[in-house]
Amino acid sequence: RAGELLPFIAGIEAGADLVMIGHLTVPALDDRPAPFSSAIVTELLRQELGFDGVVVTDALEMGALGDYTSGESAVLAVQAGVDLLLCPGDPAEALRALSEAVKEGELSRERIDESVLRILRMKLRFSEG
Repeated sequence: RAGELLPFIAGIEAGADLVMIGHLTVPALDDRPAPFSSAIVTELLRQELGFDGVVVTDALEMGALGDYTSGESAVLAVQAGVDLLLCPGDPAEALRALSEAVKEGELSRERIDESVLRILRMKLRFSEG
């Protein structure tokens, strides 16, 4: 908290619209990669640090997440609180998995709506110039 989070804190205080979550793990908080960790995305970034903007993954097709399919990555990231998925290896599979997760109740429509609203708020800020 005294070192690694300082750039995030400074960015949030400066009014950053978007934060990218890298594929690192923080064993003190969670054994899952950061984009799949609600302890990191929701509890730390959103609740503790107060970030209410858009959270985007780093490229999901990178080798760091090779143990996960595109569908698994998409669902786990959105469940954790991520809003945008950058470069899923198979976008069609990611979309199918997200749709199925909503149908099966693993992911709520409200959770999807939260992300849509954040993205639309950011878009509005950019269009207002």
